[in-house]
Amino acid sequence: MKPFYENNQGITIYNNDCVEGMNLLPLDSIDLVITSPPYNIGIDYGIYKDNLPFNDYLEWSYQWVNKIKGVLKLDGRYCFSIPLVITDVERHRKNFLAEFSNIVKRTGLNFHGIAIWTDHGDEAFTAWGSWLRASSPYISSAHEIILIGYKDTWKKLNKGQSSISKKDFMMGCSGVWKLGRYRKNAEFPLGLPGLCISLFSYVGDTVLDPFLGTGTTARACMNLNRKCIG
Repeated sequence: MKPFYENNQGITIYNNDCVEGMNLLPLDSIDLVITSPPYNIGIDYGIYKDNLPFNDYLEWSYQWVNKIKGVLKLDGRYCFSIPLVITDVERHRKNFLAEFSNIVKRTGLNFHGIAIWTDHGDEAFTAWGSWLRASSPYISSAHEIILIGYKDTWKKLNKGQSSISKKDFMMGCSGVWKLGRYRKNAEFPLGLPGLCISLFSYVGDTVLDPFLGTGTTARACMNLNRKCIG
């Protein structure tokens, strides 16, 4: 299949279903996956229904995560940006981190750690209607999680050139990432894929984002001299 877009900086974009698209990629070819999947909370993406029955959503998630396992190199890594908690289209609250972590575990991918992305101010998500009452306080869990792991081995098998600053290295290893808010259309800030790329890959590595959206991961790859497939 021909790419929808490609340039001489190693950016290749396909206009295709993510599972079908990953079927076309060589096995053991990707150094790092960075993505934020649909959360099944009813967002209008135009061509994708973000309102599946929750068990169907989990099964679909297993399909694409399992494809990621196939295309990652033995020392390939993943960074999944996901919420702690969601309220699904049936208005049920779900422990999204636990459910999604189980999906990743089912595929055989390995877990390394968790970073907290502090993208919101606390005041905007405070349930003031229940202040000074214990009747029905709402726990927003507004911060998001970066679920971090690897395929077979966490330590990189070959040396390469790093590009991370001391400041970003300290923040990245702290596990608390202060990177700003979501932008329109559920677009995460450029600093999020930028930090993942700098912390977990070498210059010239290949990064995959199966839910490329507005192209934030690709822009970060161009800035940091990595190849990108979306």
